[in-house]
Amino acid sequence: MIYLGIDGGGTKTVFLVADDQLHELQRFETGPSNWFSTGEDASRKAISDGISLLRHRPDAVCAGFAGAGRPESLAFYTRTLQALLPHARIVVESDAFTGYIGAIGPVPGVLLIAGTGSICLGRKADQTAVRVGGWGPQFSDEGSGFWIGREAIRTALILADRREQADFTDIVARSLGIASIHDIVSAWNTGRIAVPHIAALFPEVAKLYPSEPAGRILKEAAAHLRRLTESAVELVQVEGCVISLAGSVARHPLMRDLIGIDFTDPRHPPERGAVIWARECRAQDGFKGSGDG
Repeated sequence: MIYLGIDGGGTKTVFLVADDQLHELQRFETGPSNWFSTGEDASRKAISDGISLLRHRPDAVCAGFAGAGRPESLAFYTRTLQALLPHARIVVESDAFTGYIGAIGPVPGVLLIAGTGSICLGRKADQTAVRVGGWGPQFSDEGSGFWIGREAIRTALILADRREQADFTDIVARSLGIASIHDIVSAWNTGRIAVPHIAALFPEVAKLYPSEPAGRILKEAAAHLRRLTESAVELVQVEGCVISLAGSVARHPLMRDLIGIDFTDPRHPPERGAVIWARECRAQDGFKGSGDG
């Protein structure tokens, strides 16, 4: 039996192929596949590019995608994968769910995920799912890479208007590939700059810490992520439950320190969580989704 696990987010899509003993057979990455932030065409291309690189035909597939908790997004991912892999048994989950399975397993706990977006997922003792945040870049995703990048741009625009701290403003503009920070509006409106580009500002902002305004931005982001985690822990209601983390922002040493929570390192990455869940569902002779966010 060959299993394919997919972890699709706003920055990249990771594919992992494993055998029945979960031995890794193939691992590779393609572009972003978050339907909500990159659109159908880019998402479909990232997925199809990955499927075209497979050296083994999977019997069972579990794919965790950002935004897959929304019905229209779930339908898109399921339809796309079924068209590309018509002979495989397929289940689509949220990337938060597969990330949880990889990091903690099917036991009570809390997982903070912060990369391009942010969300906190928990599971109670009765396996009931708990979700805090993760409602997309427009209205939520506090403390995420996109939130940090957007705050850096907002701050740079204010500083440019005041003719202050040109060094920070220039760094933000240069990282975005634009001549002036004021060009961000047209670049966003024309689609030349999108959610992944803004989220990619996070490493540049982190390099500037603790100087201001980078220090303020990152401390505020950490406070948001701590709030998400503490809210989920309160809802899970299991004393001493495992609290883990995933994503490029949450796992960054600086952010982990600023959040100030004693996190347990994840057992496995999200794509392996997807493989584990694919095998679990196959063993149960059915791909019944979890319904999680």
